[in-house]
Amino acid sequence: MGKRAREEVDEEEEVAGEVPEFEDPCLDNDDGEPSAHSVSVGGLSFDTKRKVLKKIFKAFGTVVTVRRYVPGAPRRADVSYSSADEMKAAIEGMSGKDIEGRTVKVITTPVVEVAVEVSKKKGKGKGKGKGKGKGKGKGKSKGTGR
Repeated sequence: MGKRAREEVDEEEEVAGEVPEFEDPCLDNDDGEPSAHSVSVGGLSFDTKRKVLKKIFKAFGTVVTVRRYVPGAPRRADVSYSSADEMKAAIEGMSGKDIEGRTVKVITTPVVEVAVEVSKKKGKGKGKGKGKGKGKGKGKSKGTGR
C-alpha cells in the first residue's frame, strides 16, 4: 500500500470516529400501555433517556410506563403512574426542578381529543347543481322562417 492510500484510510478512520451513532428516539419507549394517571414532563434535553426519567420519577410512586418520544414534542416525555395520588405527588415534587441541566415543567398529560365526524347536511347549497342552465322555451324561438 502506497503512502497516499495509507493517508486516505487514516482520514476515513478519523471521520468515522467523529460521527456519533444515531439512536432512534422512537425505540426509547416502554412497551406497555400508559395508565389514566399520566404526567407530561416538558423542557427536557434532547439527550435525556427513558431510564433516567424512570429512575427520577419512581421516587414518587410506581411508574407504569415512560414514553420518551412524543410525536411533535421532542423535549417532552409522558410518565404514567398506577394511582392519582402518585401522579399528584410527582407534579408537586418535580415541577421547576432540573433534569440533566434543564429546568422541567411537569403537568397532567393533556387528553387527546378525537375528531368528531360531522354529518353532511342535505339541502340547498349556494346555487350549484340546481339545474338553472340555458334551457329551451325562454322566449320566442328564432327559426329560419321557412
